[in-house]
Amino acid sequence: MRWIRIGSALLAAQMLALGVPASVVPRWFFDWFPFGAGWVAAGGPYNEHLLSDLGYAYLAFAVVLGWAAARPVRELCLAAAAASVVANTPHLLFHLAHAGALPTVDSVAENALLALTVVVGLAVFFAGYRLPAGNAAGQTIADLPRERP
Repeated sequence: MRWIRIGSALLAAQMLALGVPASVVPRWFFDWFPFGAGWVAAGGPYNEHLLSDLGYAYLAFAVVLGWAAARPVRELCLAAAAASVVANTPHLLFHLAHAGALPTVDSVAENALLALTVVVGLAVFFAGYRLPAGNAAGQTIADLPRERP
């Protein structure tokens, strides 16, 4: 359960780290993310509407993943982790296919971080099957009676 919470929280933090600047200051995010390296700008022309909408989508993911970290019931954790994998896997594949757009060090760092999000999402997804199914009241494993050794 601890690893599900940690993994979900890490994925939520990743989505916040992308979603806040992309939605609040999309031009800065485009030009400077991360730390002035311009990873986003290397991918093509700037589109404020597209970038801010993407930021809002990342913020929505952060809400669901944060919720899963706070209240880890099986159905929520599986859905949140699956959504993270569905979003991050094509993102990783795109960047792997366009690795030449950045200097080698940046490309390796970017793809390693993107791969990490896929691996963490898959780990949370498969670990989520170990959680008991929640009931209609949102019962979690922490609410269940503990067995004595």
